[in-house]
Amino acid sequence: MSDPTTILVDPQVERDDADAAAMALYLQLFGDGTIGPHLFGTGEPRFRVHDAMLRERGILALGLHASGHRWVADDEGAHLVDGGPENGIFSPYNGSFRIRCPDCREMLAPGEDGSESLEEALAVWCEAPNSAYVVCPSCASWTPLVDWRSPGHDFAVGHFAITLYGAHLRGLAGGRDHADTALRHRLGDLASDFVLVFARA
Repeated sequence: MSDPTTILVDPQVERDDADAAAMALYLQLFGDGTIGPHLFGTGEPRFRVHDAMLRERGILALGLHASGHRWVADDEGAHLVDGGPENGIFSPYNGSFRIRCPDCREMLAPGEDGSESLEEALAVWCEAPNSAYVVCPSCASWTPLVDWRSPGHDFAVGHFAITLYGAHLRGLAGGRDHADTALRHRLGDLASDFVLVFARA
């Protein structure tokens, strides 16, 4: 059975800055003992979590994503290089999600009537993210894909993201618990701007 994951996606980091953001957080978390420096396991690159409080909450590994880059091992631990499958789209692997128009708040999902613009924007995002716009079939507004949000926390796009492997930390969506706020801050989300996606890996 696949493991639950909590993904925090930063919608503001530009593609050219994503690798620097991921590397900076890696060095910070390795330096303070939150994670180990070495990649482990097979499949998606991840780092073992050593922090006792995170492990008590079910988080056993952490992944850092930067669009257009991949992690490789080195003598000191790991570093990012160009290339790899990271495209900055985060959703369930079956591709099912629903997102809300930032203007009129109507919902839209792939495969529904009027979703052609959404499907085109997803394809454009991978090559030219700044040109990925969605035309809302309800209000006809033309807005960036990155501004569309999923009330069910099952979709986000962004060039830098953090995956917490082992649990769905749904408290992060509420922002009322001190421990959840502290965790967001620890991961660099000082203004609670990162978009949450709950998925499985």
